[in-house]
Amino acid sequence: MSLRRGLVLAAGAVAIVLLLAALAAAMLMQPQRLARLVLGSVGDGLRLEIDFEGEARYRLRGTPMLEVHDVVARRPGDDEPLLRAARVLVSLPWSTVRDRSAPLVLQHIELDSPALDLPRLQDWLASRPPGAGGLPTLSEGITVRDGRMLAEGWELRGLELRLPRFAADAPLAIAVAGTLAMAPPTLVHFDLHLAATRPANGAGIGARGQVRVEHEGWQLPAFVTASGPLHSGDGSWRIAPLRFGASAEYRGEGEPLPFTLGAHGPLRLRDGTWTLVPAIVALRGEGVVPALDAHGRAALGGALLLELAGAMPAWPDGWPALPMPLRASTSPVAIELAYAGARDLSDPVTLRMERDSARAEAQARIAELFDWVDAAATGTPLPPLRARASAPRVEIPGGVLEGVEIGIEPDGAP
Repeated sequence: MSLRRGLVLAAGAVAIVLLLAALAAAMLMQPQRLARLVLGSVGDGLRLEIDFEGEARYRLRGTPMLEVHDVVARRPGDDEPLLRAARVLVSLPWSTVRDRSAPLVLQHIELDSPALDLPRLQDWLASRPPGAGGLPTLSEGITVRDGRMLAEGWELRGLELRLPRFAADAPLAIAVAGTLAMAPPTLVHFDLHLAATRPANGAGIGARGQVRVEHEGWQLPAFVTASGPLHSGDGSWRIAPLRFGASAEYRGEGEPLPFTLGAHGPLRLRDGTWTLVPAIVALRGEGVVPALDAHGRAALGGALLLELAGAMPAWPDGWPALPMPLRASTSPVAIELAYAGARDLSDPVTLRMERDSARAEAQARIAELFDWVDAAATGTPLPPLRARASAPRVEIPGGVLEGVEIGIEPDGAP
């Protein structure tokens, strides 16, 4: 072979290689194709089908970055997605793109306006493999802006979340804020710091921060703390036991009513319903808010159920004064509280009390009672409730009554 012919063949081979490389690079550099390659790697690691319909951008210098719009993620075989997002940004090392079989490692994820279906998320988490390899590593965490979480009977809106780092064997620290919308027009605004020993079943979790409940005509700001071991499985989440504390203040038209509340028991979320059974509750307040220690059960889903039985060590100063000899008694007041109705407490609450041989039962709406307290100086001296009371003996100025029975039936009582 002549030198000239060898040079021609070599030049032709180089040209063919360069052409093939150019074609491969052109295919790879198409944003849509590269986006599906990267999202395919992420989806394989998470056992999800991730697709998008909007535009795609990428950056290959340094750590690869991919930005896609109108994203959906679903479990294979599901018709409806568990996640939709207006925008997703993923940065990840080249090793993750090249080797889909390796443990999933990402640098950072940003989600704009994501909508998360909680029941489908629970099903997906229940299908994840046990152990440390079930979830990806995020060296620079995740950021969520204007998110939503949808569940049966409630919704999270305006969710803002920042998780600086996520690893299967490392503690977590999360800043989260948003609004919980329950029974209209009840809204719960929150700004919390969450922590967990690790992202695993049975990990210890904690939360602390500001919460504000808003309803028509009143609001309830509070500083809350909560902690306990988190468990998941069988389509449910539970914290067993939950330790909860709140320092709060009811604000209506009158003077604020401060109080503290503590609760203990196994908290469970299943099929959109929260339950605390059995529940131990301690309430401490001033004025019309009593000191109360009780036990019972609570449930919040399509409706609110509350059943408590306990005792008040003393009669509250802000309640109507008891007649003698009940006023002089040092016996605790046995109390039973029951509610089953709308989640905004707009239905009547039933209260039963007993001290020594005297008994009373009343039904009232909470909002009407607070309105009565606010207007007590100018309104009716009788609270807006239906009540029945009995006592073997009552002392009044100038006499003594035996076998007393009293009933209250004000206009507009429930």
